[in-house]
Order: sequence, then structure tokens, then C-alpha cells
Amino acid sequence: MRLTDLAKVVEGKILNIEEDLEVKSFTIDSRSSTQDSVFIPLKGNTDGHSYIEDALKKGSVGYLTEKPLNFKNGILVKDTYQALKKTAIYKRKSIDTVVGITGSSGKTSTKELLNFVLSNFYKTHATSRNYNNEIGVPLTLANTPENTHIAIIEMGAGKVGDIDYLNNIVNPDIGVLVSVGHAHVEKFGSFENIIKGKGEIFNTSHYHVLPFDLLNYYKDKLKKFITFGEEGDIKVYDIRITPEGTTGKVAYKNQVLDLTIPIFNKGIFKNIGAVAGVLYHLGLDPIESLKVLKEFNQIQGRGKIIKIGNLTIIDDSYNANPLSVKNAIETLNEIPTVKVLVLGDMLELGEESEKLHRSIAKEILKSDIDYVFLYGEETKYIKQELEGKKYVLHTDKKEIANQLKKLENSSPTVLVKGSRGMKMEEVIEYLKN
Repeated sequence: MRLTDLAKVVEGKILNIEEDLEVKSFTIDSRSSTQDSVFIPLKGNTDGHSYIEDALKKGSVGYLTEKPLNFKNGILVKDTYQALKKTAIYKRKSIDTVVGITGSSGKTSTKELLNFVLSNFYKTHATSRNYNNEIGVPLTLANTPENTHIAIIEMGAGKVGDIDYLNNIVNPDIGVLVSVGHAHVEKFGSFENIIKGKGEIFNTSHYHVLPFDLLNYYKDKLKKFITFGEEGDIKVYDIRITPEGTTGKVAYKNQVLDLTIPIFNKGIFKNIGAVAGVLYHLGLDPIESLKVLKEFNQIQGRGKIIKIGNLTIIDDSYNANPLSVKNAIETLNEIPTVKVLVLGDMLELGEESEKLHRSIAKEILKSDIDYVFLYGEETKYIKQELEGKKYVLHTDKKEIANQLKKLENSSPTVLVKGSRGMKMEEVIEYLKN
């Protein structure tokens, strides 16, 4: 695509184009401008139009704008965000297959696992980081390289209607629901609305993948579907934590795969079940194709293992909700070392927050976790439940790091988790420094 082609796609007017340069990527952040990119200024807390000159200096070949400007290689449009959407929808038409992934937890891990497997068979493109909202999704599609066979798009939702909005851009062929829990219940309003909102992933897709235990909620709207889980079509079971990582079995019909992944996360096998479901819909062997996952490693903040002195850190700090925290507790509980849970608040739980934090304390009490370090306003409810029953400390991040250093001689495993807004990775940074 060249600048003049882009102008047609976004229904824009060319401004001062000196040379019809090739466009290979799009950015909304002038700091990440490259020599083949077009800068799209969006209006948010600041007006992106203020950074057009910076983007051009850093190498962008052109820019979109809602204001007539004198900089070279501009395209004047009515609305830069709508222009981004038009670009995404245009790019979508050239992609053979799009997989849309949503869920209360496990979206990013499933996306990473699926991309890791499918890249052995196809030219793939996947959501980077957590670009899963109304800006990140069209930006991901707009940046799809030419000749991409399969795009894997993570789709987030905070309320009913969000997934349907993204469906109109993504138009997924395969819709994957990884899980449903109490994440964002404050915005959704109720658990029933979470079920409804996450289920929108099935509204436009032709092939569906979902957990067996959610089938009753959606069976009336499903077309061609496959389930995963202990009782699913794709069976996932016998999941254990070992010194080498997480071990489990994945089976379909008469095929059974024993798989060990170098990650401490029991929930990862549910995500693998979802991956197997996508492989099935693509006509690939849903079990044999998974063997490459023995080489998979998790990204930062999503269960990555970090060694700091005699501390083994499981960095699961990227986000947290009741479902993922319960899984984290189960994972940590099976590691045969001194066990330390570092937990920040679970946010966006609304009126359910106190009850759900207290429910996490009950999960901790059922476990063999030795130390619990808490941070944040809402985790005080966990402390109240644990007082006198477990070693529990409710303090700031720096003091948590200091306490962890004091435990170093016992060579503990430390799992760090909390909602994104709690920035629990800062505990790990204090330890490193």
C-alpha cells in the first residue's frame, strides 16, 4: 500500500505529498515511529496532532490529520479514529482466516500459545502485548503484514456490547471463549451480563471453541463447535506442577499427549485445550500439533520464571481476577518448596469486592502456602480472614521486597500477582535493585 492507496481507503484528501511512498505499518505513538510507518494522531488525554512533527522527524513516511497542515505527506480525514477502523477493515479482507479470542482470564496466554503453534504451519500475525480494546484491535489489524494466512486477535470487553463492536471490525472466522469469571463485574453490572458479553464472540464467527462447563449457557447460539476441559471433546486432565514446569495430558478421541511446559501455571492447560480446539477447526491434528509447546516460554508478567539470588519468582503480575488468582494459588501450592504469595488488589469488582477478596482468603487457607504478603486497600479483607491462621503481612511494596530478601536462605518460590492498576511488578524491580 502506498500513501495514495491509503488516502482512498480512508476516504481522505492528500496534503503535500512529495513522493508516493510505501506504507508498511501504522502507529498511534510518535515514539514508535519507523521509516515505513504512518502516524495516526488520536484524541484522548492529549491530542495526538501535537506529535505529528515528532513522528515525521523519527521517520514516519506520512500522517493522517483532521486539520489542514503544511507538513509533507499528509492525508486529511474527518475523523482519525474512523480512518484507523477503515484501514483495519480493509486489511481484514486480505487475511485468509481470523481467530478471535476472548475470556475473563487466559486470553493473552491462549493467543501466545496459539501463535507459537500455528507459526509452524502458516504465516501468522497476532495481537501484541494487550492491544485488545477498541483502539488496539483495529491497530493490530491495520498492521497485519501482506500475505498473512492467519491473524490471531485478542478481544477484550468491559461491558455488554464491547465484543459485538469489535466483531464488526474483526469479523472472526473462529470464535474462542477461554473462560468466564468475575473480571470487570463492576462495569458489566452482573455475572449474567459477563456471560452475555463474553458470548458475543459467537455472534459473527462460524466455528466456535469454548469450555465444556460453559456449554449450557451458549448451546442455543452455537453452530459448529468443539469443547475443551476434563469432560470436553478435547480432554485436559492430570495437570501437575513438577520441578520442570507444568505437566498434563491432552486427549482427543484415541490420541493422548503427555506434555510438559517450562512454566508454573496449572491454568495453562485449559488454554492449551482452547488451542487444540482451534487446530481442530483448521483441519490440523489437534494433538500431534501441540508437541512443539514443550519449547514454549511465557511472556513477562504472565507466569514467567525469574531467578533473583535464591528466590524463584513466578511473575504473574500483569493482571488478576478471582478466577486467575484461584488458579495461581493452586499452582503455587503444588511447588515443593517454601511457598510465598505476594498479592495486590483485584480491581473492578464493585460491590462484590469484599466478598470475592474474602473468598480468596478461603482458598489460601485450604493451601500449604507459608507466607502471604498483601498490598492495596481491598486485600485488607484477605488479611482479616488469615489473621492468626497464616503468616500474613499487609504493607507497601518496598517492605514486601525487604521481607522476601529475608527469606532468601530458605530458597522459596514467590508468586507475584495483582490487577494491572496495582503494578505489582514493582515488587520484582525492588528485588532486582
